[in-house]
Amino acid sequence: MIYSSTRGSDINLKFGDVLLNGLAKDGGLYVPNSLKFYSEKELDFLRELDYPNLVFELTKDFVLDEISENEYKKICINSYNKSFGKEIISFDKLDQYKYIANLFNGPTYAFKDFALQLLGNIYEYVLKKKKIKLTILGATSGDTGSAAIHGCAKSDNVKIFILFPYNKVSEIQRKQMTTVKKKNVFNVAVKGNFDDCQRMVKNYFKFNNENKKINLAAVNSINWVRIMGQIVYYFWSYFRVTNKFEPLSFVVPTGNFGNAYAGYISKKMGLPIKKIIISSNKNDILTRFFKTGIMEIKKTLTSLSPSMDIQVSSNFERLLFDCYENGNMIKKLFYKLENKKEFSIAKTHLKKMRKIFGYGKLSDSDTKKTISQIYNKYKLIIDPHTAVGISVGDKELNNKEKRIYLATAHYCKFIKTVKESVKKKVDYPVKLEKILRKKEKFKIIENDIDQLKKLIIN
Repeated sequence: MIYSSTRGSDINLKFGDVLLNGLAKDGGLYVPNSLKFYSEKELDFLRELDYPNLVFELTKDFVLDEISENEYKKICINSYNKSFGKEIISFDKLDQYKYIANLFNGPTYAFKDFALQLLGNIYEYVLKKKKIKLTILGATSGDTGSAAIHGCAKSDNVKIFILFPYNKVSEIQRKQMTTVKKKNVFNVAVKGNFDDCQRMVKNYFKFNNENKKINLAAVNSINWVRIMGQIVYYFWSYFRVTNKFEPLSFVVPTGNFGNAYAGYISKKMGLPIKKIIISSNKNDILTRFFKTGIMEIKKTLTSLSPSMDIQVSSNFERLLFDCYENGNMIKKLFYKLENKKEFSIAKTHLKKMRKIFGYGKLSDSDTKKTISQIYNKYKLIIDPHTAVGISVGDKELNNKEKRIYLATAHYCKFIKTVKESVKKKVDYPVKLEKILRKKEKFKIIENDIDQLKKLIIN
């Protein structure tokens, strides 16, 4: 598999380069130059596989120029082990048309585990093989940080720095990161929002590409392996919900667009997806874009679904590149976004996107109402992000359209909001309750790239 940057300069790279570069040298994101398309006969074969073997079959073409087939199969089996529990993904059937795919059975109770367990084991293998040390840098709006630490910090060849917005993630999300006692883990609270953290990560990559101080790699969904690892649960969920080849829709609460983009790639690979419904909170940049064709950055607002408190959706660049197929155009669009805080696209491209993507947003008050309604009707407790998805999906799809709602995190990560919504006592799982009593360790810095440089280089 050959990869190129969305901005047109960094082209025709192999998987090993893409893995270790993270962000492309021209500031773009890597995408594969081609994708395998699965026929119905091939989909029937995939349907019968267990989860680790499905991961192997769907993703092997992306990696086999760097990792042998036997070794990669071992990595897939090792990535999806007992830490995901008996059911790697459990499902709640609301009625014959509506299903919830619970993507929080992994070690850190969030959907990010699916990609980051795989990424961590791939890093470990490649670093040993190449005999190199690596610094991993990532930003989190909540769940990426703990999943990245759990997946990637096991290697002695890795140092991992995670940036999170100070006082803007839930207590349990923060403590899942800051109570890890490993010498190679560095948690950094930035006085700003998630977009500030994400911008610092991208700017540090640009700085390092120009100066080459360290071997630096990305752990955010700008890393292609993050997308690759998320494709699989779309196929798995589809196979669990239907034994035919009927088109169905996926409803995705999203901020950085990585989860939704993985669904888009799954559709391009032949999975019969009818629509991908983009669900936003009050930070509705994606909803506004799909409505108007204008990508406009506004002030990031604090919400009850903080993992979506984002204004710059990094992975959207990959979708735009797929539409335009022109790196220079993508470079111009994102130059405008960085300097003028907005850009617009041609109506023909917007029309094409709307055939695949639906969209909608939900207020905080309606998020709490949805949590309450789902509990009262089904005795299920859902987290605020899943509530956003369910409400938006119900508005965008008619009652007899089959759909899968992606539940992206365990409700206990947002326990205050959940308690207020269901009006009953809600307990943490024992594993997370223990974390709350542990001591934390993290650095607090200003929204200043020079302060980050001092931390990493020193």
